[in-house]
Amino acid sequence: MFCSQCGKSNISNAHFCTQCGNTLTLTDSVPVVDTVIEGIDSAPISPARNYLSTPPGVAGWSWGAFIFGWFWAVCNKTWIGLLALVPGVGFIMHFVLGFKGREWAWKNDEWESVEHFQRVQRRWSQVAIGLILFFILMFYGMMYFLGSTMDLPSSSNSALKV
Repeated sequence: MFCSQCGKSNISNAHFCTQCGNTLTLTDSVPVVDTVIEGIDSAPISPARNYLSTPPGVAGWSWGAFIFGWFWAVCNKTWIGLLALVPGVGFIMHFVLGFKGREWAWKNDEWESVEHFQRVQRRWSQVAIGLILFFILMFYGMMYFLGSTMDLPSSSNSALKV
């Protein structure tokens, strides 16, 4: 069954398009030219994909893209994220990936469904937030340890002897 909105080939009993999330009906089974589909599927971020609508729930902030930057981009085939490696641009690119990364990752067509996409991106976010909490706890623990081992003058010893 082919989607009438984006032309993606789906399994015959699918209720939703795996590419754009469009609801499929029996009238959507009209075949689309195979060369067009092959051309779209072979280019992860092709100009043809830029015009597809993003399904609900795909867009939004990505902690995984924000924290892991270029590593997240490579794993999600979002090659523009490699700009995070460029000095001066990298800091800004982490924020751009945080805001737009989920949409860009969706357009690479490597997802079985919206639920699959959500599951993978949720896992990236969980690991990123866990890493943030780990570093916060490590910093707090280090400050506590250093504060308890430093020899600070007490108020009784600070009186001047004449």
